[in-house]
Amino acid sequence: MMNKLKLWLEQTMTISFAIFVGILIEGIVYAVMGDDLASFNLTWLQLLSVILTGALCSVPTLFLFTEDERKKSHFMLKLVLHFIGLYAIVSIFGFIFKWYVHIDGFIFITVIFFLVYAFVWAVSLWFHKRDDNKINKALDDIRDEE
Repeated sequence: MMNKLKLWLEQTMTISFAIFVGILIEGIVYAVMGDDLASFNLTWLQLLSVILTGALCSVPTLFLFTEDERKKSHFMLKLVLHFIGLYAIVSIFGFIFKWYVHIDGFIFITVIFFLVYAFVWAVSLWFHKRDDNKINKALDDIRDEE
């Protein structure tokens, strides 16, 4: 149970951080393009929606990737379902919380989603590799004492 809670919090923070970075990139793009930033409006509700999106997007990970899966075909199926589910959540939340108004905004959100998805996977793999290295070092230390 503690591992699932840790994974959920880790995923929530990573996803929310990546979305915030995406929002900053969007603001920079608007500024560089010479837009008056009139169409770039960030409210407290949108900031809260980013955290809620991160929390909700973390839930499918708990159901799909917490068990040790030996078959590659099952993993790939889970990965596709995970990707589609998260894309649906982000698209629906984007519509509800007015992250985009026009199709170009939706396309930008889609690009940010792909980048965030890749970023979160990379960070998660790095965290797990780091934990594995700590465990292996502890086991090596125990073996050396014997």
